[in-house]
Amino acid sequence: MATVNLGGKDYEVDENSEKDLMHQLKEQGAEIVAACNGAGICQTCAIKVNSGELTEKTETETMMDLPEGQRLSCQCHAKSDLDIELIY
Repeated sequence: MATVNLGGKDYEVDENSEKDLMHQLKEQGAEIVAACNGAGICQTCAIKVNSGELTEKTETETMMDLPEGQRLSCQCHAKSDLDIELIY
């Protein structure tokens, strides 16, 4: 299990889960907007990673050319404890 700090609140996520970071956080009450419901096309679930390690960028994220330090929470999984913030 990894601890994810988002907005001053800690959440526990399973690094080995098939569910992406966004869905694991939303299941615990995190208010993350996802207009495309996790398809990776709207960018409304974008996060800024302040610390910690995530899985490699997906092809979808690479095509979107996100700024350094930003990821789509619907396209990644935690590999360590994280400190993140929502972009939108």
